Amino acid sequence: MAEMLPPEHGNLLLLQPASPGLGTDIVVTMPARVRWWLRSFQATLTTSANVADRVPELIISIGAIEVLRVTCAQSVAASSVFIFGWHEGERALAVTGQTSRVTALPRGYHINAGGSMATATVNLDAVGDQWSKIAVVVEEWIEPLA
Repeated sequence: MAEMLPPEHGNLLLLQPASPGLGTDIVVTMPARVRWWLRSFQATLTTSANVADRVPELIISIGAIEVLRVTCAQSVAASSVFIFGWHEGERALAVTGQTSRVTALPRGYHINAGGSMATATVNLDAVGDQWSKIAVVVEEWIEPLA
């Protein structure tokens, strides 16, 4: 019973990590002794003029083991600014002419200590594409010392 997460007792956190360098994907690493309930992960991708469609994926890992990969069904073209969001339980949504994309995350998805979240962007231009405006919402529990 002590292993269960207490309902409605976590701290809701908005994480806003610094933007990675040009041509680099986002990585958010969990601090030690916490558990996160992932609510949403959102970021803006600005693409260079290099002709190639970019396809972002959100990857959840525990240590070196990938446990979840969520791929956006919509790509973004060169010379674009596009907001990608992975939100808990939301259905995938894209509207022609819009500049954002919502992709569903599993409801109640918990990540144990040692976890990380990262984007992996197919065709990311190593010298011109930029991720920015990163906002991650998690509910956090501190693990007690044994």
